[in-house]
Amino acid sequence: MTHTEHPRDVLGVGYFVFEVADLAAWHTLLVSGLGLTDGGLLADGMRAYRLDERSARVLLREGPADDLVALGFEVDGEAALAAVEGRAREAGVAFERASEADAAARCVAALARVVEPGGVVLELFAGAVAASEPLDRSINAGGFVTGVLGAGHLALRADDIERTRAFFERLLGFRLSDHIRCELRGGFQVDITFLHVNARHHSVALGRGLPKHLHHFMVQVAALDDLGRAYDRFFDLGLPVTQSLGRHPNDRMLSFYAKTPSGFEIECGYGGVEIDDATWTPTTYDQISLWGHRPPRSMKDLHARGRTDR
Repeated sequence: MTHTEHPRDVLGVGYFVFEVADLAAWHTLLVSGLGLTDGGLLADGMRAYRLDERSARVLLREGPADDLVALGFEVDGEAALAAVEGRAREAGVAFERASEADAAARCVAALARVVEPGGVVLELFAGAVAASEPLDRSINAGGFVTGVLGAGHLALRADDIERTRAFFERLLGFRLSDHIRCELRGGFQVDITFLHVNARHHSVALGRGLPKHLHHFMVQVAALDDLGRAYDRFFDLGLPVTQSLGRHPNDRMLSFYAKTPSGFEIECGYGGVEIDDATWTPTTYDQISLWGHRPPRSMKDLHARGRTDR
């Protein structure tokens, strides 16, 4: 299968699985900061957090890794799962069908696993289970953008970008969105490849030189005011905002970034573009942000330097 042939079995990112050392700090970030709903403990002891009617969109297990340990991709039913299995077998990629108990622990009907070239377990699933309890929208009133676009996106470590890109395209049906290639201050070379599998501009971005399996993951709010309120809450809660509000040139997402308790980052975004494959032309951009996305300076910092102007 060439780069230009794209099966359509995978629907999008279904959930993120992290192993984290500080569950309490993560709870504050996800619930008090972002406004996710606590989904409680799952059958295997993981703690679930919800973006929508699904039982689990972010899953946490306690442990020392402080990293992404699995990434769930929803497929379009059992036939799609079998199609991915066939391509995996043909390509010599190990494909493991999970037990019914493992599937139930992920709140899905069917589950299988493959490992992408960087070592992250990809969990392919069908038949996601809806939660029995309503969402708590007391913090994020407008909710999150999920549905056909999936749970969000992530920037994944890929030491060999072309190899990882080929894996996602040939096995899972991802398509090229665009690239960002530029040089930052200090001579740091940026080379990021963005891939989409539905209308969300990218579900996976691939970049080199990351200390962990990901640079960040992103959740998207449905209302601009909810983005602004989340930004305020992060400062009010003392959560470490690393990049101020800004807009990217390719997905046009208005967003800010914060450091998670595990060291990698979370992006909270609003208003990203959606791709129509019939008309989309991949582009290479020479900047990461059109504006913003700078390390924020507080008034306290400015006063310490004897300044009161902004």
